[in-house]
Amino acid sequence: MSNYYNREEKSGVCVVRRKHEEDEAFIRRFRKAFSKSGIMKEYKQKMYFEKPSDKKRRKRAQAAQVRRQEEEKREKYLKKNKKFKKERKHDHSTKR
Repeated sequence: MSNYYNREEKSGVCVVRRKHEEDEAFIRRFRKAFSKSGIMKEYKQKMYFEKPSDKKRRKRAQAAQVRRQEEEKREKYLKKNKKFKKERKHDHSTKR
């Protein structure tokens, strides 16, 4: 049983080996949990000093990118539903 979690820090990755689990599957689950935790990303960011103004600029740019992506998703969803509603109205009118 492998445990990669420090209870005092309340951070880290905890992966417990399942019964009859192969090594490759266990390692795959650990890598997935590790990448989702963001530990490596945080480590790489803290390797070098970043000025507070640069940090704010980067966060604003990231937030703008997320907003654009959400807006594109919303537009795509509305376009799809609008098309679906038109087809549905057409189907009802032909059945009468």
